Amino acid sequence: MEEKKYEVSRGSGVTILVILSLLWLINFADRSIMTVVLEAVKANLKLSDAQAGGLVAMVTAGIAILTLPAAIFGDRWARRKVIALMAVIWSAATLATAFCINIGQMMVVRFMVGAGEAGYSPVGQAWLSVSFRKEIRSLILGIFFAFSQLGMVVGLLVGGWLLTATGDWRVPFYVFGIPGIILAVIVYFLPDYKTVKEQGEAALSKKYFKSWADIFKCKSYLLPTIGGIFFLTTTVAVTVWTPTILMRAYNMDAAAAGRNFGLVSLVLFLAPLGGLIADRWQKRYNRGRPLFLALTCFLALIFFAAAFINIGQPVPTFLTLLGLGMFFVALNLPVGFAVVNDVIAPGLRSTAIGISALVMQGLGATLGTVAVGAISDRLGGGALGLQWGLIWTLPIFALSVVTNLILSKYYPEDSAKCNDLVYAEK
Repeated sequence: MEEKKYEVSRGSGVTILVILSLLWLINFADRSIMTVVLEAVKANLKLSDAQAGGLVAMVTAGIAILTLPAAIFGDRWARRKVIALMAVIWSAATLATAFCINIGQMMVVRFMVGAGEAGYSPVGQAWLSVSFRKEIRSLILGIFFAFSQLGMVVGLLVGGWLLTATGDWRVPFYVFGIPGIILAVIVYFLPDYKTVKEQGEAALSKKYFKSWADIFKCKSYLLPTIGGIFFLTTTVAVTVWTPTILMRAYNMDAAAAGRNFGLVSLVLFLAPLGGLIADRWQKRYNRGRPLFLALTCFLALIFFAAAFINIGQPVPTFLTLLGLGMFFVALNLPVGFAVVNDVIAPGLRSTAIGISALVMQGLGATLGTVAVGAISDRLGGGALGLQWGLIWTLPIFALSVVTNLILSKYYPEDSAKCNDLVYAEK
């Protein structure tokens, strides 16, 4: 029987985009709840700042450790099945968070939240990357990414409101545990593309693992991965610690801190704008996407530096500067995703993104978050401790500008070699 090329109608493509985007919204809402209830959890479980940072980092650690296995199964089993299973796992772990009574239990459960969410980004990106044409890839991934950021805002706003209204940090975890399970059932029935392997070849064959060499030979894959380490060191620490800074430096309660940071974070919903601009740059110039990455990293660096220096100054000053930094982060992120999808073949795409996420989350996001908390403890805690912890991350963040400039040299040739030909699953 002749295989049919994987081509979805516009309606089916939009359906895939909407469902996967809604799942990522729930995914990030589940993560961000902890940042707004962190002070309440810290007091209830009697934690230090370093332990609190470690608690948040357990989600990141779960993502980092299990992203690669989940991504491999996305490439070699089926994206719809892997995503449905992951959504059930992270939703159940979110519910379980509400029942924890000590830090040991909390550490395990939050790790499982990360474990469930681990492969979602690479597998979802790979699926979307062949469901729409390459010329609008940054825009599509920008929409996908925007929903994750909207999820962060929803988690902050609703989580903070529920905590303030009930006085119980456990309530938000009850509320956000159910939607992911419902969406998991829907995603199982979406049209997927066939796993790329030969007749009779095992899912985890030697041939597949040998093909990993092609990933590591690609400079346009290695450079965004290295740059991502530097990038996440600051950006993840900002999202984790800003609500706490607002509580300590400005005496806000959890609801006010969540509301203020959540409203500022709405700029992240402008990610599709970055995708649209980068796609247009790329259409006119074959180095457009990597140069756009370098520019947005540089501008984010400038505004983050100004924001960190102004912690303790009037709230509008601090939040405006922080919001401008986050705006350029929003423009940047979908384009970074698009670059990796542009240079890796579909049969290895989830795996490649999974390897990249393992490295970036483990060395960038996790260490950055914990280091800021540790520096704060060293300096006696309070707003000043967190301020210096965040300032410490800036020289590392600056290196992301350099790596993206180097990337622009190799990207045109590597992108031209890659095509998106895959066949329908059934």
